[in-house]
Amino acid sequence: MSNIKLVLTRKDITMQQEITPIPVRPWTLNGLSERLIVSHYENNYGGAVRTLNAVRRELAGLEAGAPGYRIRALKREELTAMGSVALHELYFANLGGEGNKIPDQIRAVLEEHFGSVSAWRREFVGAAQSLAGGSGWVLLTYSRRDRRLWNQIAFDHSQAAVDAAPVLALDMYEHAYHLDFGANATAYIDAFMRNVDWAAVTGRLAAVSADRSLPHEDPSDKSLPSLSVEELSAQLAKGERVQVLDARPRHHISRVTDLMEGAIWRDPDRVEEWIGELSTDEPVAVYCAYGFHVGCNVTKALRERGFDARYIRGGVSAWYAAGGARAMRPAGG
Repeated sequence: MSNIKLVLTRKDITMQQEITPIPVRPWTLNGLSERLIVSHYENNYGGAVRTLNAVRRELAGLEAGAPGYRIRALKREELTAMGSVALHELYFANLGGEGNKIPDQIRAVLEEHFGSVSAWRREFVGAAQSLAGGSGWVLLTYSRRDRRLWNQIAFDHSQAAVDAAPVLALDMYEHAYHLDFGANATAYIDAFMRNVDWAAVTGRLAAVSADRSLPHEDPSDKSLPSLSVEELSAQLAKGERVQVLDARPRHHISRVTDLMEGAIWRDPDRVEEWIGELSTDEPVAVYCAYGFHVGCNVTKALRERGFDARYIRGGVSAWYAAGGARAMRPAGG
C-alpha cells in the first residue's frame, strides 16, 4: 500500500517512507473542493510521512543503553505516524466514485454482515457523527479472524482490532473538512458518502478476504520513465544538473503564485514554441499539478524529440507534501 525504501544510515538500515502520489483527481469530487483535498494531502498526509521518517531516523540513531522512556516515546510516535500514513493513503484512494452505486458484490456482503445496506450505512454514518467536533477515523474493516466486516472507530490513527484490515476509511479529524464545512461535520459526512469509490473498496475486500495484502493504489503511469519526488530531491542535493519544468496548464498556473524552487513554467499546449530553450545535454524533469496526464504528455513529447525527459510522480503536490522547497513565480511568467 505504501512506498517504502531502505536507506543506509550511519548506524543502521531504516525504512524511509516515500510520498505516494495522490490517487484521486481532486477537481472531480462532488461537494469536496480541490482546495480542501490538496491541503489535506500536502499538509496532513505529507506531515505524517515527514514525521514518520524523522522518528525513524531518531530511532536509528539511538545509542546502546538509551533510556526506556525515550524508546517508548519514539515507538509510540512511530506507531501513530505509521497509522496516519496508511489511513490517509486509504482515504484518498477510496474517493472519486459515485457513492450511491454500491456494486452487487459489496451489497451482498454488507447485507450478510449487517442485515441490510441501510443498516450498515446507518451504523457507519452514526459512528462518524459521534466524532463531530472531535477527532478519529471511522473504518469499515475486515476481520481475518471472524471472516467478516465490522464498523470501527480508530483514535490516534492506530486503535482498531488487531486482525482487521480497513477496506473503507473516513477521516473525521477536523483538518479533513473545516476548510469547506467549518464545524458542519454532517455535511462533510454526506459529501464523503457521495464520493466513495466502491471499486477501490471491492478490490481491497477481495484481497484481504483471500489473505492477500491490501493493493497498492498508485496512479502513476508505469509505461513512461519517471522520478519520485524523493529521487529528484536527492539528485538536486548532490548538485546534479537537471532541468526542472513546470508544465501545469495555463488555467491552473494562473490561480497560483508559486512553483518548485529552481523550476521554470512553460505552457504545455505550446511545446513547439519553447522546446528550443531546453538543453539536449541535460535531463529534464517534468511536473504538472498531480502527475496524471499533463506532465506525462509533455514528457512523451520531449522524449519523442530526443530529450532525456521523465515525469515527476505525484506532480508538484507530492513535492510539497514531501517538504520540497517552493519559490514565487515570476510576474508574468
